[in-house]
Amino acid sequence: MLKRLIGLSIGLVLLSPFASADRILEEIVVVAEKRDENLKDLSQAVTVLSGEELDQKNVTTFVDLSAIAPGVTVAKNEGYKTIISIRGIGNETNQNAIAAPSVAYHLDGVYVASPFSLQTDFIDVDRIEVLRGPQGTLFGQNSTGGAINVISKAPSAEEFQMSGDLTAGDYNLKKGRISLNIPITESFATRTSVSITDRDGFSKNLLNGQDLDDMSSISARTDWEYLGSAASIRVFAQYFDADNNGAAMKGIDDPTPNPRELLQDTEANFELTSKLAAAILEVPLSNSTLKAIASWQEDDVLIKRDNDRHNFGDIHIGGLWDGLPYIRAEYDPETSLVETKTFEVNIISDTPLFDKLDWTVGAFYLDHKIENHIREYKDVNNVYDIDLMDGEFTPYVHNSECPACFAIYGAEVGFISDAFPTRESYSAYAQTTLNMTDTTRLVTGVRYTDDTVDSFVSNFFGIPGQVYNLKENLSETTGRVAVEWDVTDNAMTYLSITKGFKPGGSNLTFGFDNDNAPVMVFPIFKNEEILAYEIGFKSAYEATRFNAAVFYYDYENLQFQATDPDIYRGGVANIPEVNVQGVEVELVRLLTDALTFDVKVAYLDSDIKSAYEALDNVKAEPYFFGQEAIRYDLRENIQGNDLAKTPGLTANVSLKYEKYLDSGLFSGIVEYVHRGEFQQRVINNPTVDTVPSYNIVNVLLSYDLANEKVGFDLMAYNLSDEAGVNSRMTDVFGVGATGVELIPPRQIMGRVRYVF
Repeated sequence: MLKRLIGLSIGLVLLSPFASADRILEEIVVVAEKRDENLKDLSQAVTVLSGEELDQKNVTTFVDLSAIAPGVTVAKNEGYKTIISIRGIGNETNQNAIAAPSVAYHLDGVYVASPFSLQTDFIDVDRIEVLRGPQGTLFGQNSTGGAINVISKAPSAEEFQMSGDLTAGDYNLKKGRISLNIPITESFATRTSVSITDRDGFSKNLLNGQDLDDMSSISARTDWEYLGSAASIRVFAQYFDADNNGAAMKGIDDPTPNPRELLQDTEANFELTSKLAAAILEVPLSNSTLKAIASWQEDDVLIKRDNDRHNFGDIHIGGLWDGLPYIRAEYDPETSLVETKTFEVNIISDTPLFDKLDWTVGAFYLDHKIENHIREYKDVNNVYDIDLMDGEFTPYVHNSECPACFAIYGAEVGFISDAFPTRESYSAYAQTTLNMTDTTRLVTGVRYTDDTVDSFVSNFFGIPGQVYNLKENLSETTGRVAVEWDVTDNAMTYLSITKGFKPGGSNLTFGFDNDNAPVMVFPIFKNEEILAYEIGFKSAYEATRFNAAVFYYDYENLQFQATDPDIYRGGVANIPEVNVQGVEVELVRLLTDALTFDVKVAYLDSDIKSAYEALDNVKAEPYFFGQEAIRYDLRENIQGNDLAKTPGLTANVSLKYEKYLDSGLFSGIVEYVHRGEFQQRVINNPTVDTVPSYNIVNVLLSYDLANEKVGFDLMAYNLSDEAGVNSRMTDVFGVGATGVELIPPRQIMGRVRYVF
C-alpha cells in the first residue's frame, strides 16, 4: 500500500501544471568528483542537502541522515557506534576495531578514517553530498557503499558576518550556536563557530535512576583562508567533546513494559574527544590546478556499559537459556585512542586537453593507528554448573594452572584485550572524461592501492594471556567506466560499471586448530570487492528536478562479524558472494508559487548467493570451554539470507509552503519518513535480528522578519511518539545478549535566530 501511495503521488505531481514563472529551482553544484560540476551532469547518484535545508530540518548528526537520502540507513550499535549503510553496504563488523567502514567520510576534502568521528555534530555546514555506490577511483578504499562529503562554510573576505541561535525544547533541551566571520585583509579571512548542546535523556534506568540517551557536547571550529593570485591556503581545526550517560540498549527480555524504561545493574558512561586539523594548498598552473591536503586526527573514547543489558537475575525467555538468569557482565572500561595522518595531492585540469579531455591525477597516503583496551567482568562462579545467583562480583578461579589470573583484576574476568593495530596505505589514481561528441562522453578511472596491516594483540579469556603479532600486505586495483549521453539540454542518461574494494585486516580474536572443532574465524580476513552496474537518468528543468537510478551489485568476500567454535573468539570473516539490487527515485517539483513537493524513495533487495556456514553466537552461547564440537555442530547455512541493515523500502516525502508577507517570510514543512524492516545481522535470527519498520511525521514552521535579521522556528518531530527501533545489537564476546535502541521520541522545540 505504501509503495502504491508514493507512486501515485509522484505521478500526480509530474502531471500537475507549473503555476508560476517567477520561481525556478536553483542549480546544484557539487564536488563529488573533486571538481565543481552541475549535479545533473554527474554520472552517479548523488543527493545534496544544503545548509539551509539542514537547518530547517534540524539535521545535526549523521544519525539524522537516515532515510533523508534514498537508500541510506544509519544505525546505532552498542550505544556509541554509528554504522552507515548505503544501498545495503555498510559496516556489519561493528565489534572489531580494525575493520574499516564501507562508507567513506570526507570533511572539506579530508578523509576521516576513525568510525568514532561519526559521533560528532555537524557544525557550520554549507552542504552535505551523499554519493551512493562504490567510489573506486577518486575516493579509494573503504568506499564500497559510497561516500559522504561534508562541506563547511568557508571564510569570506568580503564582509564581517556574525550570526547565532538559541534552541529550547522537550527533555530540558538547551542549545546555542554562534558563527563569526572576520575579514582581515582583502585576501585573508577567518571564520569561527561554536555549538553547545545539553539535553536530558529519553530513557530511564529504573534500577539506579540514571537517565540514558542524554546529550552533553560542545563543538568548535576555526577556519583561516588566504586567497592569493599565486596560491591559496586554507587551515582549519575542529574539536568535539561529549560526556554522556550513554545510550539505552534495552535487553530483549527486560521485564519493564515501557519501551523507554529498563533495568540494568551497571551505570553507563560515554566520553569522546575528537580533534582534527588540516591544511589545504591550491596552486593554479597553466591549464590545471594543483591541490595538496594534509591532516592530523585523533579520537579518544571511553565507554562503560552493561554488556548483558539486564538486571542481574532477569530471566531468559525462550531458547536454550529459557528460565535461567542472565549472567551479570559489564565493560568497565573499554577505551580506544585512534590517531590518523593523511596526505593527498592531485592535479585537476581547468580546460579540456585538445578541447576533448578533462583529467584528474593524484596520490593518497594514510597512516592509521589504534590503541584499544577492553575490560569485561562477569559473574560466573562456576562455568559448568552455571551457579549465578550469588548477587555480587567475586574473585573466580577457572584455570587450575593459573589460580590468580582472575583474582588479580578484583573480579571475575570475561574478556580482556589490548590491541595495537596500524594501517599504512599508499594509492595513486587517475580519471578522465573524453568528450566523444557534443552529447556523448566517456568516463574512465583507475586506482591502485597498497595496504599494510600490522597488529599487536594480547588477549585473555580465563586462560593464561596470549600475545600475537600479525602483519599482512594487501593490494588492489579498482576503477570505473561510464558512458554519459545528453538526451536534451536539460536531461542526461548514463551507464556505469565500477569496481570498489575495502581492505582486509587482522582480527582482535580468532580460533585455533584443535581436536574439537575446525577454525571458522582466522587471524587475517580478506579484502572485500564489489562490481557495481548502474543505469541512471537525470533532469533539471525550471520547475522539476527528477533523478532515477537502477543498480545491481556483485559482491565478493563480504566482511561480517563471525563467531568461532572457540568460546570468546569472534572476529571478521568473509562470505564469498552477495548480490544487492535496487531502484532509487528523487523528485523535486514546484507545484505553485508557494508549494514545493519533494520525494526520495529507494527499494533494495539483497541475497547471500553462495553456500556459507556461519555460527550464530546466540545459539552457541550456552556452551563453554571444552564444548567446541557442540558449538561447531550448531552452524547453519546462511545462503539465501538478507544482507544486514538492508531495508526493503525507505522513503522521505515532504511538502513545503512559503509565503511572503508584509512583515516577513513564513514557511512550513510537513515531512513523512518511512524506514522499512531489515535484518541486523546476516544470521537473520528471527528472535534477535529483525528490526521492524517505522513511520514518523515531522512538522517544521519558520518565520523570518523582513529585516532579514531575526527568525523564529517551531519544530515537532515524531508527532505520533512512535517507539521505532533504530537498531538491535548482539554481543559476540562471551555473552550473546541482544539489546534494542530506539529512535528519539516526540520532541517539540523552538528556536530564535539572529544575524548581527
